Amino acid sequence: MMKILIVDDEKMIRMGIKQVIPWSSVGIDEVYTAASGNEAMTIIKEHKPDIMITDISMTEMTGLDLIEEAQKEIKDLRILVLTGYDNFEYARACLRMNVQDFHLKPIDEEVLTESIRKQVESIKEARRQEKESLRQQRTIGSKQQRNLEKIMRNLVHNRIMETEKTTLYEEYKFQPEERLQIAVFVPTLYQQRETGDGQFKVLSIINICLDLIDGRNRGISFMDDDGKIVMALFISETHRSGAETMKTVLDIINDEYDVTPKVILGSVAEGFLNLHVSYNDAMYLLDTDKQDVEEIVLTHYEKSKETLFHGIYEELKKAMCDNTRDVDYVLHVFDSFSKAVEAYNLSDYYASRCCFELAASIFFNYFHYSGETIDNKLNSLYQNLMNVSAIEACEVTRMSVEQVLESEDTQTHEIISKAKRYIEEHLAEDISVSSIATELFITPNYFSRLFKRIMGEGCNEYIVRKRIEKAKSLLEMTTMKTGKIALMVGYRDTNYFSLAFKKHTGVSPTKYRENTQGSESVTEEK
Repeated sequence: MMKILIVDDEKMIRMGIKQVIPWSSVGIDEVYTAASGNEAMTIIKEHKPDIMITDISMTEMTGLDLIEEAQKEIKDLRILVLTGYDNFEYARACLRMNVQDFHLKPIDEEVLTESIRKQVESIKEARRQEKESLRQQRTIGSKQQRNLEKIMRNLVHNRIMETEKTTLYEEYKFQPEERLQIAVFVPTLYQQRETGDGQFKVLSIINICLDLIDGRNRGISFMDDDGKIVMALFISETHRSGAETMKTVLDIINDEYDVTPKVILGSVAEGFLNLHVSYNDAMYLLDTDKQDVEEIVLTHYEKSKETLFHGIYEELKKAMCDNTRDVDYVLHVFDSFSKAVEAYNLSDYYASRCCFELAASIFFNYFHYSGETIDNKLNSLYQNLMNVSAIEACEVTRMSVEQVLESEDTQTHEIISKAKRYIEEHLAEDISVSSIATELFITPNYFSRLFKRIMGEGCNEYIVRKRIEKAKSLLEMTTMKTGKIALMVGYRDTNYFSLAFKKHTGVSPTKYRENTQGSESVTEEK
């Protein structure tokens, strides 16, 4: 959480800054204001801001005096100075006091926003480096690591002391509200650890966990009072479940030592102080699910959550696959799928797997009815789904599905339009499905299926219908002989034309002309 303090004895200025800066977009969570140096010091002592913006010329306490006192209270406080005085001595004093930025009033809103953003990024980077340094110390078996392991044991056994809480949050820089999930190795893997081989396995597992879990800031590895290997896994937007993390660890252990260990996962705990709840859940599962054959044993809540989602997933997948030709409908249903992924808080791995399976089913249907190939689209999607969050997986997959289906729709529209135009222009010629497909550079089978799907009738039926419609028009509007009309609409045999015409209209060409041009006999042109 990032905090900032604005100090200026002019209310219009301090409130103006508070109201115009887009705080959330620059990474600031809480904004405090003070009208004087004394008021500012009270806020500093109580709320410990990360950044302070201050004027220099103020009553009671000058800005320079405030900076000096504030730095005594918070040694790494980052300070931005705003002043209406273009005074070199002020600027030099600020430099000596390690002020991060110095601006003259009035300052442009965008300039100040960017200055604040830079300070936020600097603080984040400093914290990242500090945590990285601490992680490196912990992973080499230092005193801090052993002390942290002791604190973690006391947490899971619910006997943490106040001094240990302070150490956890201030020395190790962990956040009290951190979300965690306990993972416990089933001890059958190392029950005989008093033997050399058993001890070697224990140390090997611990080293793998330190490297993959602690070393990558995915959690904290330690042993409980009974000697079981335990991990407190960090749960975040990127890693929503410990199952995915532990699957990676188990795969490596299996490859390295040819053993198949099993892990029990507890519930997700809201904060370090609730970690014993997750641990107790795991212990309960360890006692009740000893015969479980799964590598990763989940709580009954996690199991039921995935079971419920799977039912919804299958229903949505069927709806999309049954209506693949309706792009808007498919995308609408996919949005419902994305909302379900978020609502059920699925792990990144499980969400990505569902996205890939869903896209593969949709692409298969597309291939089946279109006859076209999907090239490397599925492989491209697979690559894009690697190492993304659950929400990102949904976004990537939706984009891929939309591109495939919409490009197919566009292509279909162009093909059918060209085909209809070609038929209209060549009715008098000997045209067929094969000749039209050749003209459009596609296979006859694909064209035939595509035409029937879009037009609702076969291409040959469409050609005959258009020929009869043109013949009817000529019979109604002209006195040309039937034989000549037959040639003009693509029939070389007059008798065959008469049979085809009567089949579609119920009357012969001559009778049709009499009926449409009046009761008087119409003499055909010679």
